[in-house]
Amino acid sequence: MPCKAICLTICSLLAALPAEALVMCGAAQQGGIVRLQDENLAKIKLNGKTYTADKKGELAIAFARDAELQQPLKIFYQDGAMRTYNLQLAQTKWDVQKINGLPSSKVAPAKTDWAAIQKEQKDVGGALNEFSDAESWKADMLKPVEGRTSGNFGGQRIMNGQKKNPHQGWDIAVPEGTEIKAPADGVVTLSCGPYFYSGNVVVLEHGQNLSTVYAHLQKTLVQKGDKVQRGQVIGLAGKTGRATGAHLHWGASLNGVRFDAKNLLDFYDKNCKKLED
Repeated sequence: MPCKAICLTICSLLAALPAEALVMCGAAQQGGIVRLQDENLAKIKLNGKTYTADKKGELAIAFARDAELQQPLKIFYQDGAMRTYNLQLAQTKWDVQKINGLPSSKVAPAKTDWAAIQKEQKDVGGALNEFSDAESWKADMLKPVEGRTSGNFGGQRIMNGQKKNPHQGWDIAVPEGTEIKAPADGVVTLSCGPYFYSGNVVVLEHGQNLSTVYAHLQKTLVQKGDKVQRGQVIGLAGKTGRATGAHLHWGASLNGVRFDAKNLLDFYDKNCKKLED
């Protein structure tokens, strides 16, 4: 084969390869969140959802409470290359929490409450759908408040003896009126209440649809559309909505997947590894 033909063949093969190995950082586990980065990365597909990389070839993926432990990750590169990586997730052990003494109306809502519940679902769901090109999700995130953990994400709650849906947030017990701070820069996509379940709630969007939720607040201190900064006080802890005591319910969502907000504290540049075929 002529040298020119050999050169063209080799160059074509090289062009089809990713520019560098794909790097994953964070908690690859049920309820976790990871960051993928490769300067040549365009998008990935996982569980029927598409995640698009930003201009720097970065994106985040969240894993639901009951995510399958082995999942095919389809990776698409800007140069047209594509490969599939068999992603292995770590299994998470979930808590079982018993809560007694709740009013019966809070355990099994009356028919008259359904209109309020549906409005809450619509409002919160709409806020969690917001998307921006902001890069605040890449920040070293702060814990919104210091306090005792009174409930973990994913825990199965048994209320007055009745099993309920798994918990979708991290509960941090603090005195009523304690200041709650934004973990990173963001835009307020919801500041409203009191709702039936969440009470007074604030939702922040930090870019790429990564959103955080702050529920049961005594008072909200921001308005929808406000731009907030990391460490800014956005509300005061309370016990509004379905709550037995003062605490912050801190939730997180990405691309329609609810995950453990606790994992935001240690994901962007921690536990990094290259994904090998």
